[in-house]
Amino acid sequence: MSHLEERMEADLNYIRDWLWNIGEDVEKALRDAKKTLILRDSDMAYDVILGDHPINRASRHCDRLCHTFIARYLPGAGALREMASTIRINVILERIGDYAVTICREALQLEAPLPEKFSAKIDAIADDSIEILAGARRAFKEGNAEQAIALMQAAKRMEGRMDGFYDELFAEDDRMDATTMMVIFVVFNMFKRVADQAKNVCDQTVFATRGIAKLPKVYRILFLDQPGSGLGQLAAAIGQKNFPDTAEFTCATPGVTEQPPDALLEFLAETGLPDADLATERLEGLEHDFSDYIVLISLSGRVSDYVDKVPFHTSALNWSLPESGDLAGHYRQLRSQIIDLVTLLAGTETTQA
Repeated sequence: MSHLEERMEADLNYIRDWLWNIGEDVEKALRDAKKTLILRDSDMAYDVILGDHPINRASRHCDRLCHTFIARYLPGAGALREMASTIRINVILERIGDYAVTICREALQLEAPLPEKFSAKIDAIADDSIEILAGARRAFKEGNAEQAIALMQAAKRMEGRMDGFYDELFAEDDRMDATTMMVIFVVFNMFKRVADQAKNVCDQTVFATRGIAKLPKVYRILFLDQPGSGLGQLAAAIGQKNFPDTAEFTCATPGVTEQPPDALLEFLAETGLPDADLATERLEGLEHDFSDYIVLISLSGRVSDYVDKVPFHTSALNWSLPESGDLAGHYRQLRSQIIDLVTLLAGTETTQA
């Protein structure tokens, strides 16, 4: 190794250590902010608030280190990607430090302890969020893209569990004072944002190690239909044909699981649409999974006829199809609507047959 290469590696390790130490300080601030909320310790709260200033200075210095490294060494693709990701993660960590400050400022507004039910939930959510952030930071330091991808899935599952929290909070409207309710809402949202930002750290890990700017997203779409209709199965077949890599299409009906009608199978064969994996799911078996879908689409009636409550991060659409139309007419209308929907979700750079 030449002297220049040794110096470059030493500078690279220095920047890695600097970013790691910023992350350590940010995680400590989050843990102390959580304690402040539970213990209502004003001294600790102000320590976290004032302690954000050194974090901000360290973040600005990290930014200068990265730009100086790029200008000095004009690094190759691997090191250049790492520097670009380091700059972005540095910004992410600085923002998370701000979240810790916000949590402390909110905690200072409380005049009484949080209700035990919400205190326990926030404590658990905070621990999960901080754990995912710590794992994301380790994945970046170790260049472990597989671990980063696994953590992104864990963060997504955690967000799904969070959706019911808002309902529980607003149900307390008559029994909780406005200040306490607002504190709980803001703090919960801050820890949710920590998990979101941890996912962004994971994205940067994948970019730095594999050169993939962002993992392609697969949009899960559920068609809701009545038994014997076959329209949900037709819509799923159209989606699978046109967007096999962009979206995942499922259909469900109340009460039963059924195979496509013979007339539909014949039509699928004539039009070259796939006929595999088109059995409708039993709607009741999907109740706990609705939050996994980005869109619920009713092809008969309204989504509210099938689902009591649409999950927080899921959207609902009601598509009207003529009752007397033939399969060819339904095919043309569904194909147009599905193409418009996936283009809206994923943009024009989609796989379309």
